[in-house]
Amino acid sequence: MTPKRYHLDYLEAVRSQRHVCFAEQLRSANRAITKLYTEHLGDSGIGIAQFSLLIRLYYFGEVTMSRLARNLETDRTTLARNVQILERSGHVEVVEGKDRRNRLVRLTDRGFAALEIAIPRWQEAQRELHERLGGPQWDELFKGLRTLATVESALRDPA
Repeated sequence: MTPKRYHLDYLEAVRSQRHVCFAEQLRSANRAITKLYTEHLGDSGIGIAQFSLLIRLYYFGEVTMSRLARNLETDRTTLARNVQILERSGHVEVVEGKDRRNRLVRLTDRGFAALEIAIPRWQEAQRELHERLGGPQWDELFKGLRTLATVESALRDPA
């Protein structure tokens, strides 16, 4: 039995192009960069996503989930999952704020200790990546990524 062969003109037209989908390319780059940071963070006990969250808590002290989500440019559901993982591991604690509806997240001694180990390793990952890319490409990519990070809100609210 011969398998059915599907055909779409658009897909045939781009068949010879290696990289067509911007989202796919960005996800591929994200996996590669995450792998680099993961290798550097090694046995610090935290990954790059947890590192970013702990750094924000270091800066803020105590912060509401809403403000932390905005600062990390993520949705509250994703943040809540990440906070739960770090709460179970003892890196953060969640406490009631002045209003029972407000929950505050803060760094614990264990979270601070993890940062002390992870920061020099993160700095080394940053240095290595900067060296591999070169200063001008690093700057251009950073600028482009910041632009991309604002695409969704710009599409929702075209000023």
